[in-house]
Amino acid sequence: MKRLFLFCTVVVLFSCSDDATTPESLYTSEGYLVSSINEATTGYTYYASYFKDQPGATAIDMTQQSTYNSLFISKRYNEFMYGNSLTGDMMLAKMAVSKEGKLVEVSRFPLLSYLSNVLIINEELGAYVLWGGTPTLSLFNPKTMEKLGDIDMSKATKIAANERNYYRTMVYRPQDNRLFLALVTDSDKTGQFYDAKDTYVEVVNMTTQSWEKTTVFKGAMDPVAGGNENQMIDELGNIYFMTQGSLGLNGQMGPASAAYSRPQILKIPAGSTDFDASYSFNPVNVFGQTNLLVQLMLGGIYDANGIAYTCISAASESPRILELVQKLAAGTITEQEYYELRLSVFYSQNQRWVKIDLNAQTVTAISDIPMTAGYSYPYAYKYDGKFYMQFNATGDKTSGYYEYDPSTGKAQKAVNITQGGMAVAFIKLNAQN
Repeated sequence: MKRLFLFCTVVVLFSCSDDATTPESLYTSEGYLVSSINEATTGYTYYASYFKDQPGATAIDMTQQSTYNSLFISKRYNEFMYGNSLTGDMMLAKMAVSKEGKLVEVSRFPLLSYLSNVLIINEELGAYVLWGGTPTLSLFNPKTMEKLGDIDMSKATKIAANERNYYRTMVYRPQDNRLFLALVTDSDKTGQFYDAKDTYVEVVNMTTQSWEKTTVFKGAMDPVAGGNENQMIDELGNIYFMTQGSLGLNGQMGPASAAYSRPQILKIPAGSTDFDASYSFNPVNVFGQTNLLVQLMLGGIYDANGIAYTCISAASESPRILELVQKLAAGTITEQEYYELRLSVFYSQNQRWVKIDLNAQTVTAISDIPMTAGYSYPYAYKYDGKFYMQFNATGDKTSGYYEYDPSTGKAQKAVNITQGGMAVAFIKLNAQN
C-alpha cells in the first residue's frame, strides 16, 4: 500500500518481435496513439488505439479497441516508443505502430528489474533507470537497441534504511553534457511515500560517462512530477525539479505544516551543478490555496522563455478523502478503505492546469480546461509548439486531452474518452522531438 502512482512505474508494455533489424518502413510514421487504463477490484485493463487524425471532441469507446495485459509508455522518439514488454518480462522494448494500425514491438533486451524511466538523448544514445532497491543508470542505443553499458553509481546517495532507492526524473543538459537524476527513497515502515526531508540529485558527466557528485536541497521532499516525467530545462540550461512534499502522510497538514512537506519547484542554475538555495517556488500557495490541508502539484512540462505548465490543487479536498488520508498516515486504514481512497483521489475533480512563470514565480489558470482529477497523473505532452494536457472529469465520467495553443491562450478537446477508464498516453508519431 505504498505510492498510489507506483502502478504506473511498474506496469509493463508491448511485445511482438525481437528482431532489431526489421525495416522501419513496416511502421506508421504519422497519426496518433491513444491509451487508457480502467481500474476495478479485479485489477487493471489497458486499452490502446491508433487514429490517423486527431480525434477531437468525438466520443471514443476504448473498450472497443485493442486490449493489453499492461500498458505504459515511458518515452517517444520520432515514431518509436520505449518501455517495458507486454509479456510482463523485465525488458526494455522499442515499439511502433504497424501499417495496419496495431501497436507492435520492434526489438527488446533484458533488464534486471522493471523500468522506471527512459531518456532519449539522440538517435544513438539513450539512458534508462530501473525501479528497485539500488539506484542504477545504464546507457543504450535507441536505434539498434543495444545496451552500451552501466554507469558506476556506487558513490551516489542511497538511504540504506529504506527498501527502495531509485531514480525517476532525469534531465539532460546539452550545454555541459551532464545528466541529472533525482533520487526517490522509500520505506515500507512509514505511510508516506518519500522517506527523507531533503532532495538528492546525482550529477553524471556524460563526456567521461562517470558519476560526478550529489547535490542536495535541504527541506524538500519527493522529487517526482508524476505522469510522463517531462524534463524541465530552459534554453539557457537552468534546470527545474518539481517536488511533491509528503501529501500530508507524515502528519504535516494545513498552512502551518513544514515547507518540506508541501510542493516546491527547485532550481539548478545554468552553468552550475548545485541547487540555488534561495529558489523555492510553491505554485499552489501563489495560486491562493495556502490553507489547503493537502497540496498537490503534478504533470509539469516546459514551454519557452521561463514559461511552464503544471496541474495543481485548486479547491479543497472532500472531508472523506482527508479522513482516509489521516488513517493511511496513522497506519489504521483497511484494505477496503485504501481502495476507496485510491479511487477518490484519482477521480476527485479539484485540480486544474495552470501556466507558471518560473522567473517571476507567478501562476495563471488556463480557463478553457476544466477542473480535473489528476493525483497520480496527469500526463502532458508538447508537439509542434502546442501542448496536450490530460483531464479526468468525474461528473460525466469522461477523460482525455485538451490541446492548448500558447500563442492564443486557448484550449480545445483533442481526445474525448467516454468508455474505457482514464486516458494515459497521447502520442503524436510524426511530431518534432
